[in-house]
Amino acid sequence: MASVEVRWPEGDAHTLAVGLPLEEAVRDRYGKKHGWVAARISGVAVDLKHPLNSDCNVEPIEAESEEGEHIIRHSCAHLLAQAVTELFPEAKPTIGPAIEHGFYYDFDMDPPSDEDLRAIGKRMQQIVRQNLAVERIELSDEELKDRFSHNPYKIEIIEDKLEDGDASTIYEQGGFHDLCLGPHVPRTSMLMHHELTTTS
Repeated sequence: MASVEVRWPEGDAHTLAVGLPLEEAVRDRYGKKHGWVAARISGVAVDLKHPLNSDCNVEPIEAESEEGEHIIRHSCAHLLAQAVTELFPEAKPTIGPAIEHGFYYDFDMDPPSDEDLRAIGKRMQQIVRQNLAVERIELSDEELKDRFSHNPYKIEIIEDKLEDGDASTIYEQGGFHDLCLGPHVPRTSMLMHHELTTTS
């Protein structure tokens, strides 16, 4: 069986099977409560589901770190977008970044009422409890455009990305998918501590 050498933050190295998801290796080494939300492999930030395909150095991105908090907030923005588009299918998502103390997502839709906001918050909690897998998917340029053909805002972003030479990737959880380079948390259950506060 082909193998790779993985060097851990403590300085020691383990030989592991090629293609093993990083999350499995982290869990085997540190236990289930390891506190990582993502990692750096030879300096590049990746999801915990990233396969170990070559020899590498691994560093943690922990939930309490600045980078870890950014990843959690960005994943919360996707969580918000999933809830909104499930409840309001006519809503067209535009952009949804993490910001310094939280996250937001812009939609082309009628302004939500207070009752709508409560429903969105409730749906977000339900999605968290569902513990949905968050998957990174690479697509061809045409596949990417086909996925978002109903949303002119996303098509504009896609065309800009392709012009800049960026990778064609989406993140998917449940039936929801969004343009993104990542990384993101591996499961929605890691987003328990969020709060929906305001709209504008």
